Parts: sequence; structure tokens; C-alpha cells
Amino acid sequence: MIKKGLILFSIFISAYVFAQVDTIRLMFTGDIMIHGPQLEAAYNEGSETYDFDESFLFVKKIFRNADFVIGNLETTLGTEPYSGYPYFSAPPELATALKKAGFTHLVTANNHACDKGKEGIVRTIENLNKRQIGHTGTYASAACKEENPFLILQKKGIKIILLNYTYGTNGLPVPSGTYVNLIDKAQIKQDIATAKSQHPDEIIVFLHWGEQYRAFPSEKQKEIEKFLHEQGIRIIIGSHPHVIQPIKFEKGKLTVYSLGNFISNQRNFPRDGAFIFQMDMTKENGKTKIIRAGYIPVWVYKYAEYGKNNFEILPVDEFITESSYFTQKADFNKFLKFNRYITRFMNKNAGRIERISDYVPRYRTPKLIPVFSFHPGIPRIFPYYRMKTF
Repeated sequence: MIKKGLILFSIFISAYVFAQVDTIRLMFTGDIMIHGPQLEAAYNEGSETYDFDESFLFVKKIFRNADFVIGNLETTLGTEPYSGYPYFSAPPELATALKKAGFTHLVTANNHACDKGKEGIVRTIENLNKRQIGHTGTYASAACKEENPFLILQKKGIKIILLNYTYGTNGLPVPSGTYVNLIDKAQIKQDIATAKSQHPDEIIVFLHWGEQYRAFPSEKQKEIEKFLHEQGIRIIIGSHPHVIQPIKFEKGKLTVYSLGNFISNQRNFPRDGAFIFQMDMTKENGKTKIIRAGYIPVWVYKYAEYGKNNFEILPVDEFITESSYFTQKADFNKFLKFNRYITRFMNKNAGRIERISDYVPRYRTPKLIPVFSFHPGIPRIFPYYRMKTF
């Protein structure tokens, strides 16, 4: 009887192990923009260096749960003088902060790709390569485009190819000798054919498209979406409008029209918030499928401390009951306003997509820092210490 039981148990365990399938988790963020006030906030006059780490402290722990984290880098890197709008150029320390935060890959084809000419494109690529951050969308030369036309994301037996294109470059010509992926149907069709020759399990297209500040996709977006579906593309991720747009998941096809501003100095509601899109994929019997898809709302908190601005990306569900964290009551009210907005908007425009709030254990490690506000909205001469979580 004991021997028979052991045999049955062994069969059960073997069947369980055999039935297990590998799952990978991808996270996508929207526009990573560095405006003038953010440059000032990150600059240390004493060391004459920049530090953007604080902006990403609270999302870092979210990204730890992902196999791949992909964001839209909507600035060039490393071309001085550093500047915000209209011609973006951020110091290389931004790439360092993104790497430390958990970004594994960045897409670089967007309307600000040519803001600093050829030098901006080349230095952006060099700075990302130096920090071993994968990238696609812009290239130092046409030969580089031909050699590496897309990103390959491969882990746990699942192979994904990521393509990236932009609607334009704000009227600036693509510098001679460089290459920027534009939304050109003939080129996209050719790139997809090349991608398919690599036998990926899935092809994802990340597009910089749509109309700025518009809450719903334009007819042009829908036209491009239809074209990509005709090419066999099932997953489309979007950026550029600087506000969130709907998520559509129907008949195995997923379109995230716009992720919103992940980090920026755009303070007008609802440009002050966005969401991280999480997608869990598995491969079974040679076919990949999405087993979980959801959004994690985030809000950019800008506040002054010692006469200097600070920028932090706050996971909304983590701070919804933390009113004491905010130095001004007005800021907490803006935070709540965005939460109400994204809740209503997604309930109506995200179909079966869930709101994810189980991304991190509910605990905090306190750190005491001096601030000059005793109570939200009430200034105080002497600093007290409030709890700041990391």
C-alpha cells in the first residue's frame, strides 16, 4: 500500500512539473521627459553633477518584479548645454538613474529624437550602450539600422521582438548619416518581415503617435492599428499624447493607445499622471498568450524643499492613504483628483484590463528627512522630520 502510494505521488509530482510553464513579465512606461525645472532640481552645485535617482525611488521596487522594463526616452542624452523644451537634452546621469531604477530597454524614436542634431542621436546611443541599456528606434547610421533593426527580448524560452517608430521629428530633418524609424508603412512591413524571419514567439510594436492632450485615439491611430493587425501584429504600445488613452484587448489583440507622462514637468491635469502597463506572457504548446494584463497608476509629485524643487513618481495605490506624506494639502488634492480621473476613465475604457495593486509588499522602510512644513499648508520656521519611504 505504501509503495503504491509513493508511485502515485511520484506520478503526480512529475505531471505537475511537466505541466508548469514559464512566464515572463513585461512593464511599459510612457514619456520620460526632462524639462528645465527638472534639470535644476537634479543639479548639485557643490559637485557640479546631476542626480535623478530620487524621481524613481518608489517605482524601483515595482520594476524589480519584471523581466523587462521598457520606457519611451523622450529626450536626447549628453549634448551640452543641457535643456528642456523645445529642444531636449539631458545629462548622461539620467540614463544612470534609469538603469538603477530597473529599466532594461528604452525606445528612442519620437518627435524629439532630432532635437540636438546628429550629435544628440549619436551621444544618446553611446550613453545607453555604456550603461548596457537596450534601445531601438534611432541609429548612428543606416548600416546600424540594417544590422540591428529591432530589439530581441529573450528569457525563459520566450523570444519577443520589439519594433519602434515615430510619426515625425517636429519638422526637423533627420541628420545626414543617422537613421530614425518613422511610421512608414512600406518600411514597417519590411521590418516585420525581417523580424518574422527570426522566428519570434511575439512581435510588439511601440509607436509614438496620436494627438497631444487628446484622451481618445485619433482616426490615424486606428488606421495604423488596423494596418499592423493585417501584418500579424497582436500587441501595440503607444506614447506621445502626454495623457492616458484607452486600452483595448479584444480577440487576442492588445492596443495600449497612450501610457501618458511617466516623468515630466507638465503639471496641468491630467498630464501630471500616467500608468505603468504590466503584461504577463506564457508559452504553451509553442504558442504565447497573455495570461495577465493590467495598469499601475502613477502620479508625478513636484514639491519644494529648502527652496529647491523635487520630482517623485508616486504609485497611486501606495500613497492613496498617505496624506501626511504630502507637504501641501493642495498637492494631495491634485493627487486624489488624478486618482479619481484614471479610475473612472479606465473603468469605461479599459475593458477586461485590471488595475494592479499587488505589485509590492505593503511595508515601508522609514527614513527621517528634515522639511520646513509642520502640517500641509502651514509653514514653520524650524524644520521637523517627516517619514520618507524608500
